[in-house]
Amino acid sequence: MAKYYLILFIILGIVLFNIFITDPCNNLLRADFANKYPGYEILDSVSGEGSPETVQCTAYYEKPDSKDVYKDIWVYRNSSDGWKFSNILFTGRIDPKTGQIEVTPESASADPAPVEVDIEAEIEKLPLVQ
Repeated sequence: MAKYYLILFIILGIVLFNIFITDPCNNLLRADFANKYPGYEILDSVSGEGSPETVQCTAYYEKPDSKDVYKDIWVYRNSSDGWKFSNILFTGRIDPKTGQIEVTPESASADPAPVEVDIEAEIEKLPLVQ
């Protein structure tokens, strides 16, 4: 019986590893971000809303000359060549005192599409700073 559990565990590990490797928010976002913003430090990147055709990847990062935390939402589209960067939906700075996200000027010029952000949900996701 232990042999079957071991086989099941190995299969589950392979499936999870495959999901991790093919997730555009894992490797592609980090590589594209490093190319666009060399010297910036990515603190975290997560998959957001998505479908089989598109996915929104959220990156939290610090600029080299600042300890402020910024948030970008990048969109990737799935094509016959794999996942490709499409556009930046949102760019904002997270106010360390209030936790509110302040839209930066880059966000206005990045994409004219409206962006709906649930500020309360975003604040709950942030680590508490004392």
